Amino acid sequence: MSTYNRRDFSKLIVLGGIGYTIWSCADDKKQQNGETSVEDTTPKMPELLPENIKIYEKADAEYQELAIRFNKRIQQAPTFIAQCFTTEGVVAAMQFAIFKQLKVVVKSGGHSFEGFSSTNTGLVIDVSAMKNIQWNEDHSITIGTGCILKELYDELLPKQRILPSGSCATVGIGGLTLGGGYGFFSRKYGLTCDSLEAITLVDGNGNIHEETGKSAILKACKGGGNGNFGVITKMRFRTYQAPKYFQAFRCKSYKLDTVRAKKLLKTWFELAGNLPKSSFSAFVLNGKTLTILITNYDDRAVADVLKVYTALKKISNKGTIGNKRALPKALKTFYGVQHPLYFKNACAGLYKDFSEIEGCIDAVIEKVITTRGLIYQVNTVGGNVNSESLEKRSVFPHRSLPFWSELQSYWEKPTQEAQLLTAFQEIQQRFYDHGIRAHYRNYPDINFKDFETSYYGKYLPELQKIKQQLDPDNRIQHPQSIKV
Repeated sequence: MSTYNRRDFSKLIVLGGIGYTIWSCADDKKQQNGETSVEDTTPKMPELLPENIKIYEKADAEYQELAIRFNKRIQQAPTFIAQCFTTEGVVAAMQFAIFKQLKVVVKSGGHSFEGFSSTNTGLVIDVSAMKNIQWNEDHSITIGTGCILKELYDELLPKQRILPSGSCATVGIGGLTLGGGYGFFSRKYGLTCDSLEAITLVDGNGNIHEETGKSAILKACKGGGNGNFGVITKMRFRTYQAPKYFQAFRCKSYKLDTVRAKKLLKTWFELAGNLPKSSFSAFVLNGKTLTILITNYDDRAVADVLKVYTALKKISNKGTIGNKRALPKALKTFYGVQHPLYFKNACAGLYKDFSEIEGCIDAVIEKVITTRGLIYQVNTVGGNVNSESLEKRSVFPHRSLPFWSELQSYWEKPTQEAQLLTAFQEIQQRFYDHGIRAHYRNYPDINFKDFETSYYGKYLPELQKIKQQLDPDNRIQHPQSIKV
């Protein structure tokens, strides 16, 4: 089967190639006869060069492989998948979408919690094969947006450089960055998008934009670019000197009831806020078992970290201090599952402090500890993420909220889904009724009632303006994309 859609391709060539020649000749004859020539604005079939792009449909074996997404709960079947290898390939894909009058979604790593990187109609522009990496003289790095985190770390860490990004090995750098992006190093160096210095973007009309400096488009892509108004093919990032080691501290508690779990959470909030910027902490309540993680990579911060760890260990069942490990080996322990699985994850709110959830957290904890497969996690962000200068160059609206939470659920069989989703939605409703509205765009949920303001806050009008500029026909869209 040809990768150029054998059933349609002959027709497309006629319309887009021979047809263009006929129209041109007709115009020439009109001009010779003194008639006014009217420019033909009919969309033309783009030239689909195999070194730039391959387009697959459902009958193709390659289509079946590319259609797989990380979340087995959501497997969709787009009309076409355009696998792009170059920026020119993305231009051709967008022109193909215009010619066929298709809506477009964009896929890099395919990790979208709600399947926003696929569709049951339209065209998927898949940039996952665009993995070129280039080092620049100033230690910045230019990468294709198809790179996933483990590939990026394999390039960065041997050169003793880091980027403040996540830890899930197979997440695409494109989606991660465009929604903000955070990880172990963000409290010191900011969000992943804060290190983004330049982009190459193809807009909804197939035009190429090179954006850098104080560009409004670049700014919009720092927290607001996920599948909204363009396909980014290249990113240039500032990188930082990697730490010499990485160390993890853990406190574990077992057989928790609601009262004790709430006390541990409140204490963790109070203590985690005092951690140095070189540290990250996560409160992970998995059923009746709690794991509190603290990480550090700076000798100057060890004393402060130990104070927090010791205080938490006193009220936990067990505490362990890991060895100081080389960063490449240490990070791999946090890579997580690297194959598709059944799950439902979503943001559970971004908070200023414990007081914002104190009035509803009892019911949340009770549901988590009585429902096998549910996890409630809160992470410390804050630090230099809450930087006035960084905010001026981005559209990320929640920098002043230092605690970011996530509700997770996992299962092995489809028959387990309904019960978990019911409990999941009950918890979400508790938070919503309590007034929790700020959410992290990279942890979306299809049921968020006010998703645009929840994700983008005061920057929504600015992003709508960019959408109008780059994609006035609303060609690039998913269920929660910014609309014109």
